[in-house]
Amino acid sequence: MASKTLVQVIAELRSHGPARLRRADRTPEVAPLIARLLAPCRTLAVEERASGLAFRLQGITEHAVEFSLTCVLHHAPGAGALTTAEQAVADLLCEGRTLAQIAHLRGVSANTVKSQVRQIFRKLNVDSRVALVRRLCP
Repeated sequence: MASKTLVQVIAELRSHGPARLRRADRTPEVAPLIARLLAPCRTLAVEERASGLAFRLQGITEHAVEFSLTCVLHHAPGAGALTTAEQAVADLLCEGRTLAQIAHLRGVSANTVKSQVRQIFRKLNVDSRVALVRRLCP
C-alpha cells in the first residue's frame, strides 16, 4: 500500500464530511486517517473551553513542509443537563421512534413522554426533532 501525503489524507477526511465523520459505523475507516494525520504532530498548546477542549498541533509533512493545526473537541451542547430519563427519551428520538413507541418501550404514558420531550427541547434550546437530532445525535 502506497503511503499517502498529508494533503491526500486531509482531502480524504474532507470527503467524508462532518455528518459522516460523526457516525459510529464510519469510525473504522476514518480513525486510521486521523491517526496518520496526527502521528507526526507535537502538541503546542491545550486549552479548556466551555464548549470543549482546544489544542494546537504542529508537524511536518512527508515533503518537509511545516504545518500547524488547531483542533476543538466539542461537548454535546446541553447533554449534561438532561436527566437519565430525558436522555433515554432523547436517544429513542434519535432512533426515529414515535412518542407512542417511546411510551410503550419505557412503560410510561404518552403524556409523560410529551412532557419529557418538552423539557428536552427547553434544556437544549431546540424547537423540533430535526434540531434535536442535529444537536445531540451521532
